[in-house]
This record gives sequence, C-alpha cells and structure tokens, in this order.
Amino acid sequence: MTESSDHSYGLSDTENPDQTLLESFNEAIGNLGINNPLESNEVTENALGHREPGIPPIHLVTSNGTASKNTADAPLSLPPIVQNKEKQTSSEDLPSSSPVQEGSRELQSERQPPFVVTGFASRVLLTRWFPQIDDDENKSWRIWMSKRSRALLLHTGIIAVILLTNFILTLWAAAHYPHSHGVSTLYQGSCAFVKRLDLWLHLLINVLSTGMLMASNYCMQLQAAPTRKNVDKAHKAQDWLDIGVPSLRNLSYISNWRRFSWVLLALSSLPVHLIYNSAVFTSLASNDYTVAVVNDAFLHGGGWNLTAAELRGSSDPGLSWVIPNSSIYGWRIPVMTPEETIGAMQVNATKGVYKRMDADQCFRTYNDYFAALGNVVIVARNQSIQGQVDDTLLIYASIIPNSDDWAKNQWATANGTKIDTASRTQQPKSFPISTWYLGPGYYVADYCLVQPPATTADRCRFEYAPGIMVTICIINLIKTCVMFSVWWARLRGAPHGRISPLFQESTVLYTLGDAIASFMQDPDETTKSMCLATRYDFRRKRDLKFRAHLVTEPSTAPREWTTQRLFWNSAASWKRWVFLLFFCVLILAVASGLLARSVVTLATRNISRHISNLWDLGFGALSPFTFIYIGLPRDDPAGLISNVLVANLPQLILSILYIFYNGMISTFLVQREFSRMNSMRKPLRVSEPLGIQRGSYFISLPLRYGIPLYTTSAIMHWLISQSFFLARVTAFFPNGEVDAHSSFSTCGYSPIALFLTILVGICLVLGLIGIGFRKYNPEMPLVASNSRAISAACHVPPEDTKNGHLLPVQWGVVKVDDNKVGHCAFTTAWDGRDRDHAGVDRFA
Repeated sequence: MTESSDHSYGLSDTENPDQTLLESFNEAIGNLGINNPLESNEVTENALGHREPGIPPIHLVTSNGTASKNTADAPLSLPPIVQNKEKQTSSEDLPSSSPVQEGSRELQSERQPPFVVTGFASRVLLTRWFPQIDDDENKSWRIWMSKRSRALLLHTGIIAVILLTNFILTLWAAAHYPHSHGVSTLYQGSCAFVKRLDLWLHLLINVLSTGMLMASNYCMQLQAAPTRKNVDKAHKAQDWLDIGVPSLRNLSYISNWRRFSWVLLALSSLPVHLIYNSAVFTSLASNDYTVAVVNDAFLHGGGWNLTAAELRGSSDPGLSWVIPNSSIYGWRIPVMTPEETIGAMQVNATKGVYKRMDADQCFRTYNDYFAALGNVVIVARNQSIQGQVDDTLLIYASIIPNSDDWAKNQWATANGTKIDTASRTQQPKSFPISTWYLGPGYYVADYCLVQPPATTADRCRFEYAPGIMVTICIINLIKTCVMFSVWWARLRGAPHGRISPLFQESTVLYTLGDAIASFMQDPDETTKSMCLATRYDFRRKRDLKFRAHLVTEPSTAPREWTTQRLFWNSAASWKRWVFLLFFCVLILAVASGLLARSVVTLATRNISRHISNLWDLGFGALSPFTFIYIGLPRDDPAGLISNVLVANLPQLILSILYIFYNGMISTFLVQREFSRMNSMRKPLRVSEPLGIQRGSYFISLPLRYGIPLYTTSAIMHWLISQSFFLARVTAFFPNGEVDAHSSFSTCGYSPIALFLTILVGICLVLGLIGIGFRKYNPEMPLVASNSRAISAACHVPPEDTKNGHLLPVQWGVVKVDDNKVGHCAFTTAWDGRDRDHAGVDRFA
C-alpha cells in the first residue's frame, strides 16, 4: 500500500486551484453519495441525514507543497491525484474539462489504454468533513442496534418470552385441572363456544410456534454461515460455500461447536412440528343408547326372547344389529345387561315416560351423531308380525360411537340391509321420510317412543394434553439455552470486535457484504483473473460411470463481456428448482386427491359437493362423516399419541418445504443485492457495521420479503391445523356417566379447510414462479450465493484494500492493460468506468 492510498483526492501544483479540478472533486464527492461540503458555510444536511453547522473552507495543497485557500484557512489538505503508479499529473496535463466527468462519453472514449482508476476515496480526508465515517457502536445508536449479536439477542429474547408463556400456561393448567390417561378437561359445555375457543387458540399456537421456529432458524443460519477460514479451505479444495442463505453445504466445513449447535436446534424443531398443534383439542360428546324394534304387543306387556331377536338380526349382511355369540357385534354397553335394558325400556314405554315421535322426526333425531340421545323403542306396523304376542322384540341394537367410516346411525340409514359401507351411511335424498325400513325383515317404522336423555345440555369438551405441553416446554428450554450459549460465546469473545475461539476465525461471512468486505481486504488468489466468472464456472459435475465429482477449474484467460437477460430464477440451480417444485406439486396433488376422495365419499352419502355445503360441515370442525380411519389405536394413551403424530405429520412436511422455499427466495435476493452494485455507489451492508457501512436486522431477507413470508408460513400452519386434526369423542351412557371404554381418539379432517389450504399453497407456488421471472441487471455476473464467484469479483486495486470496504463502493472497470484486457472489481474511485466506456471487450 502506497502512501497515496490514504490521500487520493488532490489538485495541481498551481498556486490557485483549477476550477476544473474543483468540479471533478465535487463530482467525486457526489459520486460517493455525499453532499458537496464546499458549497455553503451555512447549516447543511449531509448524506447520512444529519444536520450540521457550516463546514469550514477547504485548504488546498499543491504538488510542490504550497498552499492556497478558497476562503479561509482550514486543516484539511488534498494531495495530488495519482494517475498511475509511476506518474503524477498536473493541471497542465488535464483537458479544460474533466475527462471523467459523468456524461462526457466522447472524451472517455478518446482515452487510450492503459487505464488505471485513480480517484480513490480517502477515509482520512472524508472523515474531516463527515465524522460519521469513524462512528462505531459507542458513538452511534444505529450501529449499536445493527450488530449481529444484538439481533441474536433479540431472537433469543423472543424465544425466551415464548418459553415463559408456555411454562406459565402449563403450570396453571396442571394446578387447576387434573388429568386422566394423559388428558385433562379445561372446559365442558357449549359446543359453539368450544369450537370458537379451539379456532383461536390454535391460531395463537401457530403464532407462538412460528415465532419459536423463526428465532431458531435465524440462529441456525448464523451458525451455518462460514468463516473466512472455512471459505479459504473450501476454495483450496476447489469447492465453494453458500453466502447469505440457509445452507446444508456449509456444515462440512464449519467448526464442531457450530455444527453441534445447528444440529441441536434442528432436531429440537421436529417435536414442535409434530405435536405442538395437538396440545389442545376438542372432544365431542356422543351418547350410548339401545334401539328396540317391536310390535304393538310389546307395549301391552307381551313377552320377548333375546335369542330369537338376535337370530333375526344375524341375517343382516351389514351387521348393524346384535347377533348371538359375537364379541364384536354383540351387546356393547357394559353397565347394564340386555335383559335389564330391554325390560326397563318396556316398563318406561308402557307407563308413558317416553316421548312419542313420528317416523320422520325420529329419523332426524337419531341421524345426529353428537346429539344427546336416549334409548328408543320403534314400533313396526307390518301386519305379518302383529300376532307375535310372546315374541314381541323383533330385533335390537346397542349403539356406541364408531371411529371408522361405519357411521353411528348405520342401523337407520338405507334400510340397514346393504353391506356396502358408503351406501349404509348415506343420507336420505329428501325429507320428510314416508317409509322407513329397518333390519333384514324390512320392518316398517310406524312411530317411535324416545327416552329423554339425562341432560339436553351440550357436553362438548375443550381438553389439553399435559404431556405434550411439558415436552414443548422442554424443547423450548433447549432452544433458549442453545441460543443464549451462542450469544454468550460471541459476547465473551468479542468485547472489542473479536470473536470467540469457538468460531475458529475472526471473520464470519453472514451476508454478501461481509464476503465482499473480506475479499476486498484480503483477495483470494484462487480466483484471480476471473472477474467475470459466474456461479456456472464453479459447478461440480458428477461422473455417473465412476460415481465421483469431476472438478473443472474455470479458465483465467480473458473472456468477452457478454450481456444476456438474467431472470431471478437463474440464481438457483435447476436441481434446487426441480426438488422444490416436485415436492410442492406432489404434496398439493396428494392433498387434492384426499379432498377429491372426501368429496366423493360425501356425495355417496347424499351430501352436496357445493362449497356452501362443505362449509356447513364446519371449518376445522369434526363431523361423523369426516373421520380418518387408518387402523390406529383408539384407546388412550396409545391412541392419543399415535393420532397426534399422524395429524401433525403435514405440519412437519410444510416446515421442511418452507425451509427450501425460504432458501430459494434468499438466493434470489443475494443476487439482486449484488446486481445493483454497479448502478450506484453504496456502502456495503454488513453484519458488524462501522462508520457509514449499512447494517441490517436480517441476513438475506429484507423485511418487505421476510414479513410476508413468515406471515404466510403461520397462515399455512394454521390452515393445516384446521384441515387435519386430532379428534376425540367422549361417549356417555344413557344415565349421563362417561363411558370411558367407548370413548376414543382418532384423526379428523375438514374439507373446506383442506380446500383453502390447497388454494393458498397453489398461490405460494405460483408466486415463487412469478417472482422468478423478475429481471436482474444484465451487466453484472450471476454469482448468486457462490463464494468463489463472489470472490472472483472482488480483486480490487491495492488502494482499496485497506479502507475501501468502509466507504461507498461500486463495481466496474478499474483497469485496462497494454493488451487491451480490462479488469473489473469493486472500488471507491470516482473515475472508474462502465463497460461501454472502457473501450475493450475482453476482461480477466
């Protein structure tokens, strides 16, 4: 580094400053994005937005050391411009108008090679006028807040608040509501209230889980970011690492501590996806009851025979009625024997305790799976059976809730004689019902005598699983401790800008700006003379014959600068596109198939496929027609655990797809940030800003992209929680007691919620494809997140290696040699050229 690197803006050796050089200097200051300090001594506002008192006049120094003043003495001096490393120019060598003044294309085109940029920005010079350039975290609140350690602490605080919320709620519920078989009831009563409570609490859970996973993913991305040492090691092995995006590629190069913390955070996320949404759930009530089909003599004390009735029911191919010697299709209400139950029903029906209903009203009543129902005596009007005085019980059934697709009211629908399950549970095509057949004997219902239930009040329950909440709290605690440990390690090792030895290097390349700053200070020799290299130049091809990677080093020979249309989708590899789109389409296809299957099944039960009818089934609500039966255990706790895992499996799949979706958007935006660096001069956006460097609270996703992405993620998780969910049914005996044996856990689905989930999913996929057709600046190489391609663009002039990364920079032509071969790099120089004014077509 020559002495002139710190003193680059100067004037000629004439006694008075040349007006042309003053204009050039003013232009250079303007190109740096800084207001001209020489225009006024009044209060001004600089480029950083701070209002300052009048700037003192500049003291200009000539090449021979004599001084001149424009208005008054000032301590700032400007040494001569260095035209190249061997020669300094004077005002006599310069044309009457500045050869580098923006817009004078004719003069620039006349300039002959060789060419080397000279007008480098000086940190020492500019600090005199703009002290913000020397700001650090002790002087600037903006810099203090922009530090990556503060952002990490903020995310750690978020996950700690979520931990505290989960812990308090779990302790409160455990203290006030005892549990049995791993389930505790928080509320019992109105079904409408339970549904609203379930809807909003699941929305809260998805907000908390999204916050937890967002904070965890942020720390994971920090831990997976490579250090400069990791990058150098990969480059020497002719490999590359990802910069600024979530990456699995980097894991093989980072330190053991960082890899361990990344894996721990990743593994602790799995239970959150699989069980958190089932921490709370609804349990709907369903009554056990007995159906007795009789003749008129039964109501006058006629005799009856259980064996004869069971034999008549056994000829039903649908097995709806009690049959002899069967543990599955026999009597299923253990608190009373069939003799006791039928006898009590005959007495109550004879005494007028039961309420009379016609056939249509009776069918409607017992067609509701979750209604509060009692025993029912159905009187048949067939003349052929009226003479049976001692055999008045024709057929009978004990009804308990079913967890499969054999609906609870199968004894009543479709005459109870068809073996096909779908037909057996179909709804009548029209009401009122004029003729209602029952059993294989085609007994025609005349009227019913219905027992009033023990209570007509709603008995829906809102329940929670203490074991799930305790597990979530433990996972939440692990994440909090890991993130706090990462933050503490950085804090202890970096009180003055140093990084803990746990990171094995002083420079961690979190963002594109971090990488550019590092390569500007210490250029990577492995990518020298490749300034136009793109990510395609560093691809590794697989030899299918030998099952090995073939590494082809890009040529260092000069290459022509070609421009072509670059879309955002070109920043990601075709493998990444194929993987993401394949699984997105596959998941949407499976979900669409399940929706189509459910609609067909509902149609066979005479439930309309119209959207309004699907909405009537309930958004996220359980119905007797939307159980998912896949043979899982139904008794707790095995039934609860297995159904929780199955119901939340889509949540895990969505989270995995979200990670790749996030990575795709991040890759787009890294290249977007790079492609805009030749259009204007800007300070770099880095993780640990100094002076006027730009800081950020994000790694690669700006808030205008990050907030919508996290919001849609939370919405999708919530929609899935309403599409597939844990379903519990609590059975009650006719006397109002809980029938624990017949209660069960299963999975349910909501067709309308599933439809909306598919619709939003399609919009997200189409949105990603649509964003992919936005265009990049075609003048910039396509580097994406490839560390080698980024490094190749950063072989800066020697004058910019020391402080260039702290000042506004721009990418362009910085040199043209005697062979008319140009070189491009980042520079602070104000006389750099774009390709159109370089006069050459080949670059190295």
